[in-house]
Order: sequence, then structure tokens, then C-alpha cells
Amino acid sequence: MTELLIRLFLGRMADPRTTHARERYGVLSGWVGIACNTLLFGVKLAIGLLTGSISIAADAFNNLSDGLSCLISIAGFKLSGRQPDAKHPFGYGRTEYIAGLIVSFLIMLVGFEFLKTSIGRILHPAPVAFSPVLLAILALSMLVKLWLGAFNSSLGRRIESPVLLAAGQDSRNDVITTGVVVLGMFAGRWTTLPVDGYVGVLVALFILWAGIDVARDTVAPLLGEAADPVVAESIEKLVLESRYVVGVHDLIVHNYGAGRWLASVHAEVPSDADFVAVHEVIDEAEKRVWQRTGVYLVIHMDPIDVNDAHVAALREQVDAALGAIDGQLSMHDFRVVDGERQINLIFDVVVPFSYDDAAKRALMLDIRDALKAIDGRYEPVVTLDHQM
Repeated sequence: MTELLIRLFLGRMADPRTTHARERYGVLSGWVGIACNTLLFGVKLAIGLLTGSISIAADAFNNLSDGLSCLISIAGFKLSGRQPDAKHPFGYGRTEYIAGLIVSFLIMLVGFEFLKTSIGRILHPAPVAFSPVLLAILALSMLVKLWLGAFNSSLGRRIESPVLLAAGQDSRNDVITTGVVVLGMFAGRWTTLPVDGYVGVLVALFILWAGIDVARDTVAPLLGEAADPVVAESIEKLVLESRYVVGVHDLIVHNYGAGRWLASVHAEVPSDADFVAVHEVIDEAEKRVWQRTGVYLVIHMDPIDVNDAHVAALREQVDAALGAIDGQLSMHDFRVVDGERQINLIFDVVVPFSYDDAAKRALMLDIRDALKAIDGRYEPVVTLDHQM
């Protein structure tokens, strides 16, 4: 069914991750979701009103909120597909995440409202009708949501969309909540306890959790995340293929929406190399990264002395000292200012984010003590930074 809908409405696309393809996949997912959720909302609301079941009514309005979420998703994908302009030179790709955040707020609002209603039903119980027809309709609802969840997850994986993947998970959550409603109806046949209200609370909590889960997935890229390790490794390897590059560090990757990546990196090059030749190699590296990864890369050149045996020996000593202190530490931008009574060793150390201010101060003292133990003339001039 999924493949049939894709062929009918989208045809064959060479790369589903392009901006145009993402928009069309997102819009298709939205309209299919609206159709399914509108149908389920109407059926469940009618059943809820006829039987007096607050839990079924809660589940119906959960479907209505899902339909509204689909509309917002469509708008988000439409906006994210807009081309860059003077006001937003990196495009509108992050509107997809903003749409997902709005959806999460709507889901949580519905969950909160029905949590209050369910608690009211517990305090003021009312009987709930039961029939095989009702059970059959709810079972049909679960089957529709199972398919919709698989449909959204399939499209989400194709275009690497956190919004569609979250929609798929939300549909699977709906299957769980409807199943809990059915269990509550069965239990209500053999007890006078307000089972319907308690089940309604469970449904509301599931809805709230789904909203929090969606918010977490969409807030992270808006705040800014660490570079994907696979992408970072690919960029570093491609840059290191260059003739003059002997090391890379300080890689920073910015995400402006799916398919819109901007990165910068420092490349260590020999200080005595031909500047024009090195510049050409750096330009080629930037183009190579763009062609193979789709990441727009800017490379900053750091000239270092790689042919001086004395400097190389000092660097090895510092590397060994850092490794003895903490195997997670790494060093770059190593320079030496030599003197008879004092030798300044200037370098940056990359530390894990787990290091707090106290740990950083202790590390600086440990580095100084370790190097002084090798040669009392050594004076470390250290800058601490983090791997982005």
C-alpha cells in the first residue's frame, strides 16, 4: 500500500532526500494522516457519545489532534522547501523542526485536558456501554493506526525526517492507548469501580508522553547538536587526503535543516610549504567534501613546523604527558618559543564536555607538573577547548 501511494502521487524520484522530494513526501504523509485521523475521529466520537465513554472520547480527540498535527506538518514541509533568499541565506529547512515542536505542544495540550476530564470521571463515575460492534470498530482503529505508523516511519526513513519518524511513533502510541481503552471496557463489565476514568488517565499520560517525545526530537536540532560521528569522520578523512594536510581539528558542523549542512575545520599544513600550492589543495578539499557529502565546508589553515626535529621531539613529549594524564585528551596547534632559561610550549588541548571548571583547573596544574618534571625550563601555555 505504501509503495502504491508513493507511485501514484510522487512517481519515481532519483534521490528522496532532495529539498523538492522531501516536501512532496512530507505533504503526502500529511494528507494521508489527515484522511485516516478524520475518519477515526468521527467514528470514535460517535461511539463515545453513544456509550458515554470518556476514554473513547479522549481517544477520538487524540485522533483530531493528530489530524491537526498533520496540517501543521504540511505547512512546515512547504515552508522548509522554500529557496534561500537575502533574509535567510541558509534557507528555511529548520521550519520542519518548528512544525514538529508546535505539533508536540498540541499533543501535550490534548493530553493535559483529557487528564483533567478523566480524573473528573474517577471522582464522579458513570456507566459505560459495551457491544461487539464497538469492539470491532476499535479493533479497526488499531489496524488503521498500525498501518499509518508503518507508513510514516517508512517515509521518514527515506527522507531522514525526525518529524515523520515521530509521527510514526505517535501512531504506534495510539494503538497502545486504544488497546488500553478496550481493556478498560472489558473490566468495566465486572466491576463497579470507575475503570473508564482510570483508563482515561492512562490514555492521557500516553498522549502527554508522546508530546514530550516529539518535543525532545525537534528541540535538539533547533538548539544545535554535535556533529554526526559518521559525517564528521567522513569530512576529516576527505580533508586528510589532501597533499599538504598533516592534521585536522576543531571541526564544527551546523545543521540548517535536512540536506543543508555548513561546516568549518582547521587543517594543519607545513609552515614552509608554498602558500599558493597549499591554497589550491585546500580549495580542492572543500570541493571534494561538498561533492561526496553535501556539506559546504570552509577550511582554516594552521601553519605548523613539521620539519624541525627539535620541535617534533618536544611535541612527542607533550603528547606522551597528556596521554599519561588522561587517554581522552588530544592536542593541536603546537608551537615552541625557545629560550635558554625558559621554553614556552604553546598548544591547545581538546577535553571532554564532562570536565567542569574544577576539573579543568586541576588539568592545567597536572599538565604543568608533568612537563616541569621532564624539564624545568618547560612553560606550558595551554588553551582548553571541546570537540564540536
